[in-house]
Amino acid sequence: MAKERKNPQNPERPKLYQQMGNYIMNSLNNAIFASDLLECKAEKLPEEYRDESLTDSLSILRRSQFQLLRLAENLRDLTQLEEGSFRLRKSTVDLNQLCLDMVESLRVLLPDLELVYREPETECVTVCDPDRIERLLLNLLSNSLLHCQPGGTVRIRLQRTEETLQIVVSDNGSGIPRENMEALFTDYLRAPEPAEENRGAGLGLSVAHLIARAHGGSLVVTSEEGHGTKAVFSLPMAWPSEFVSWHPPRKGRMRTLLVGLSDVLDHTKYRAPYL
Repeated sequence: MAKERKNPQNPERPKLYQQMGNYIMNSLNNAIFASDLLECKAEKLPEEYRDESLTDSLSILRRSQFQLLRLAENLRDLTQLEEGSFRLRKSTVDLNQLCLDMVESLRVLLPDLELVYREPETECVTVCDPDRIERLLLNLLSNSLLHCQPGGTVRIRLQRTEETLQIVVSDNGSGIPRENMEALFTDYLRAPEPAEENRGAGLGLSVAHLIARAHGGSLVVTSEEGHGTKAVFSLPMAWPSEFVSWHPPRKGRMRTLLVGLSDVLDHTKYRAPYL
């Protein structure tokens, strides 16, 4: 009996995927710019000519664009990790200030959400890639918001142990089904059920896990159905001798949050004054 032949993976495939992702991201950025221009023109129309349905349609369009942009960014990161081209742009970062900026912006976006932030008792300055850490946190928060009902609570805690800095994100939502826990960090595209409005593509936790590992850290997620989920991101301690040139705390970037949380935010958030 002839042995079954296995097709070796095309070594050019990751490069092709990355090129496709870059093309998609460039096209989406152009489309988002066009949407912004249309909304600016619509806002300048005289009151009697303004159409609320047009503004509503533009916000739905922009949210869909941001969802695709988030998917393209996640695919880009996964592809770069697969082919070994994933690079971190590290600088000295005050993690407490990064978390405070994010929490402040989230409270503007989600005033009905009970968002509790517990600051560390000691200074938590380290060397990391702030953009990647922000992406990691947004993916964890997106997962929590996905499973929280209106009036739910999301807690963020930054703490320091003897050897690590830890960011803990927990919620009191519906939790993750037990049968899904084993494949939690699998990079697969999730096809949402027809009844699910904003359920995401299933890549967020995979990307968060890989970002944590790229920093030499870890991500551990525990969950209980009906009681909520807790994610613990641990980052190795950095010592003063490792610090690079100090970068002042970054200002909160609302647009980054709108992309990172596009799978869970209502389309009404994709219009002024949030943008």
